Amino acid sequence: MEQNPAASEGAHRLVLANAVIKNIDIVDGEDDEARLIARIARAENKPLVVSFINQHIMNLACQSPDFADCLIKSDILLRDGIGIELCLLALTRNAGRNMCGTDFIPRIAAAFSGRRTALFGTFEPWTSRAASALEAMGCRVVAELDGFRPASDYVAETRRSVPELIILAMGSPKQEQVSRLIASSVTFPAVIVNGGAIADNLALRFSRAPLWVRRARCEWVFRILLEPRRLWRRYLVGGVSFAWYVVRLRMAS
Repeated sequence: MEQNPAASEGAHRLVLANAVIKNIDIVDGEDDEARLIARIARAENKPLVVSFINQHIMNLACQSPDFADCLIKSDILLRDGIGIELCLLALTRNAGRNMCGTDFIPRIAAAFSGRRTALFGTFEPWTSRAASALEAMGCRVVAELDGFRPASDYVAETRRSVPELIILAMGSPKQEQVSRLIASSVTFPAVIVNGGAIADNLALRFSRAPLWVRRARCEWVFRILLEPRRLWRRYLVGGVSFAWYVVRLRMAS
């Protein structure tokens, strides 16, 4: 019997979603987080890639085997946001604590105080302002580029500046693809962090949600209000797709 192409594609996306979910590193508490930072800060011998996964990134992974491969091959993959938490709970798995990149990446930067750091992402004047914020945290910024160049430019600048910490702030899937290329193109140890909007946040381009909104787990609503034209489809339409993946994963499990 001839297989339904739509059904085959749907099954393939489910396989990708499950593979990515299985690769998430669960952080259970403050001690776990401190050990993780120590592990990242002492990365030796080869590049180490740190990525984050949220609802939007999961949707992208289900649509692109190449992007899913980037996430699966990350050395550390952390959950960011309530969407992935609900997904893990639906699959009766431990969700651990929320490893929001906006909060966690500055902690990584602080662990690299005095060490060579590169920032690739966003655009001027925000790139320079974010670099200044990293320097205020103690990082020694040795390279900075906007996020709209070909991937080869970031590889060349990494080879030239030999940073110990590389923060990519280009958005997905570009930053994950660039991180994979850099990791496969250099031989010296470097921590490569896929940081999404971290440069814009460090540069204070966008306001952070008030603490009470974050504690209520509604920062995504605040972000939609800040950037409705760019984000409404990602969160609202994308939310429906994500919920369907979760339901199918649950059924399959």
